[in-house]
Amino acid sequence: MSRTLTTVRPASNAVTPNAQTLMLFRRFYDENLAQASYLIACEKTREAIVIDPNVDIGLYTRAAGADRVHIAHVTETHIHADFVSGAVALAATAGATLHLSGEGNSEWAYSADVLKGAHVLRDGTAFDVGHVRVSARHTPGHTPEHMIFLVSDLERGEEPVGAITGDFVFVGDVGRPDLLERAAGKEGTMEQSARQLFQSLKKFRAAPDHLQIWPGHGAGSACGKSLGAMPQSTLGYEKMFNWAFAEQSEDAFVSRILQDQPVPPRYFALMKRINRTGAELPKTAPPKYLGFDELEDALARKATIVDCRPTQKFASGHMPRTLNIPLGKSFLNWMGALVPENSDLYLIAESDSEEAVKSILHDLCKIGLTRVRGIFHSDVVQEWESHHKNLEKVAQLDPAGLSKLANGDHVQILDVRSPEEWSKGHLPGAKHIPLAALPDKIGELDPSAPIVLHCKGGSRSAIATSLLQSRGIANVSNLAGGYEAWVAEGFAIEAGKSKRSSSNRRKKN
Repeated sequence: MSRTLTTVRPASNAVTPNAQTLMLFRRFYDENLAQASYLIACEKTREAIVIDPNVDIGLYTRAAGADRVHIAHVTETHIHADFVSGAVALAATAGATLHLSGEGNSEWAYSADVLKGAHVLRDGTAFDVGHVRVSARHTPGHTPEHMIFLVSDLERGEEPVGAITGDFVFVGDVGRPDLLERAAGKEGTMEQSARQLFQSLKKFRAAPDHLQIWPGHGAGSACGKSLGAMPQSTLGYEKMFNWAFAEQSEDAFVSRILQDQPVPPRYFALMKRINRTGAELPKTAPPKYLGFDELEDALARKATIVDCRPTQKFASGHMPRTLNIPLGKSFLNWMGALVPENSDLYLIAESDSEEAVKSILHDLCKIGLTRVRGIFHSDVVQEWESHHKNLEKVAQLDPAGLSKLANGDHVQILDVRSPEEWSKGHLPGAKHIPLAALPDKIGELDPSAPIVLHCKGGSRSAIATSLLQSRGIANVSNLAGGYEAWVAEGFAIEAGKSKRSSSNRRKKN
């Protein structure tokens, strides 16, 4: 199977070079994690700092070598929940000073053992990387210990040129304050964190409008609701167009920021535990290719087997009890949401390239899924069919077919979109369970009645359909084209408890 491998690349300099500028700026973006990290260096002293590195630490050492700078400092904005941090490992490898936030309460701050080996940052702490000054500011809300870093090119002046904002301010949105409660299990912290976030934003508004915003995530991340795809912004632009900077009361802000946040993938809790105690660099095991006998054994043991083929191929024929999560930008997100980190895992992959398979395993290490016990080539599906004669398929319904079914038999319509999508409109009579929450809520479904799943366009619901089939629920179908197809055909939809105007109703009965 061919696979477009993720290219995590340094961008060109964000600072316009001239005779007075001594700051080198690199941005690295991992599309599978929707995650940004940064390397900033002084071109005169050749010292560099890396901020928010993930576990692919070779990416930063190679970039430093290419730029002929040495990594003297490593830091991160907060204890990350969506990927394994590479900060501790990179600092050790590069012989660099590790800087970590000392803010936040002790229960949810970095562990004492990690802070022993680090330069502890407090609100207002500043240090120089050659002729580049990095100033830490405590910005609690997303997490209690969260820091942003103001960056100044001292050859041009002490006024900061930009801020590494981590999960505090994104392009078009701000970091969600509910993860401590919803992912880490700390009850009763959402509202308090939201109020802290409001106050942090209030203070940040005082910074000059020209300040560049270099965020930690882009579109597709579960660390916010409506993150923009632009790689950077300015504070002035965000004041104009980011909803969180609009004039509003603290209560109004709290209500809006906590409304319709996406369900955090289950692996977020694991990442918080790993990263607060200092993540060890996970080792990517070489691919172990297995054959038909091992497949039969894995199926008999009800091991987790993920079929990575495209949705259409899986739907046309797959082995029972296998889960379909296609390779692509959302692969890591749904693997982390649906696959338990404490169970053995097998993959079915189409690619004949060992390098491509190694890349899959390497990516899984970024979210703590290291227990891949074997790889099956996709030919094993046809081999299984030749022995058992009964590949499962995923039935596809068009909107007209679903409408007819809904008017007759008792049918369960399951919407697996995000809470924000649901609140904007949904199919009449549908039940809402976001895909990330589905593993824990399957018991709410009636397996004896037909179940039709849908999302926006059909990709998430295809994964959800495979999940139900893998759990032994057979009478399931996927709505081809999803919600968008339903609306395009003119069928009725609901917003809240009231239906929309008759223009959205189908004219034919």
